[in-house]
Amino acid sequence: MTGYQWDLFWMLARTEFRLRDQGTWVGFLWTLLHPLFIFLILHLLFTRWMGSRVEHYAAFLLIGIVQWNFFATATTGGLTSLRRKAGLIAHYAFPRVNIVLSSVFAVLLSHLLEWAVLLAALLALGVRPAPAWLLLPGVVLVELALAAGLSCLLSVLAVHVRDLDHVWGIVLYGLFFMTPVFYAPDMVGAAGQRVIAANPLAAIIGATRALVMGGGAPAAPGLLPVSLGAGMLLVAGLLLYPRLTRGIAERL
Repeated sequence: MTGYQWDLFWMLARTEFRLRDQGTWVGFLWTLLHPLFIFLILHLLFTRWMGSRVEHYAAFLLIGIVQWNFFATATTGGLTSLRRKAGLIAHYAFPRVNIVLSSVFAVLLSHLLEWAVLLAALLALGVRPAPAWLLLPGVVLVELALAAGLSCLLSVLAVHVRDLDHVWGIVLYGLFFMTPVFYAPDMVGAAGQRVIAANPLAAIIGATRALVMGGGAPAAPGLLPVSLGAGMLLVAGLLLYPRLTRGIAERL
């Protein structure tokens, strides 16, 4: 990127961040209410069932919700980013991919703040810090690449398929239950475990839990192929985006 493009990217990211009510600490606290509400409901419903099977179930659940919330929020925002910036696209010439990436990056900033709160909560819950925590940024980057690459594809499709945001909401609803957010992967049957093994979010969340709660290297064997796949998806999205968005201002 040139200096002008970096300036534009940061301007778009700051604007998106503020529009998400992140401009003040009060606004950030409001955004925490959604994952906190989900945590309270799931913990209330499943702590008796899962508490005896999963050590530090509250920490286990918090990690799953925070990681899931980042993916769901980033891809949903990225999907609608071009439509939300239609006026800007119509009047100015610049790389359209900046709009999608700045939208995902704004969610990342919020996600990092959530991680600061999460780590404090984990310490309060009795989870001891370990050197493996230093590897957490790597897992976050893998999820960021997955969300950004997928958002590039979804944002273009959303211009041609106007109801895609509703379809994606349904997909996320189903994907939530196919991702071990509130249950352990080994608690489902063979068919369920095959579904989980094919789910990249399951590997990301499992690796995060292994680092934070296990104190060692990620135990999820699927993290390496997920990392490679997410990286390839992001690179492909960045390289193909100028061609995919050619003439898109007229459609918006």
